[in-house]
Amino acid sequence: MSEYVTIDTRATSNPDVIEIITNMTLTDSAEEVYRSFEDGDQGSPIAQMLFNAVPGLAGLVITPNTLAVIRKPDVPWETIVDDVRDALRDFFL
Repeated sequence: MSEYVTIDTRATSNPDVIEIITNMTLTDSAEEVYRSFEDGDQGSPIAQMLFNAVPGLAGLVITPNTLAVIRKPDVPWETIVDDVRDALRDFFL
C-alpha cells in the first residue's frame, strides 16, 4: 500500500457528478453503485465510511480506482472533494 493517497478530479457532463481518481484500490469489484444514503449505509465499508463522513453526498459509483460522486443540489464541490480526500486518507492511512 502506498503511504500517500493521491486524489485527482475530473469534471463530467453532469454538473452534479464529478469523478475522483485515486492511487488506492477502492474495491475488488468491477463496480459498486449506491443511489442513496440508505444504499451506501448498507454497502461496502468504504461506501459506508464515505456516506457517513461526507455531508452532501447523494450517490456514489465505486470502481477499483475511481469514485463517481453525485452531490446534493447546492453543495459546493470544494467541500465535497475536501471531505472525500480527508475521509480516504483516514480510511487508508
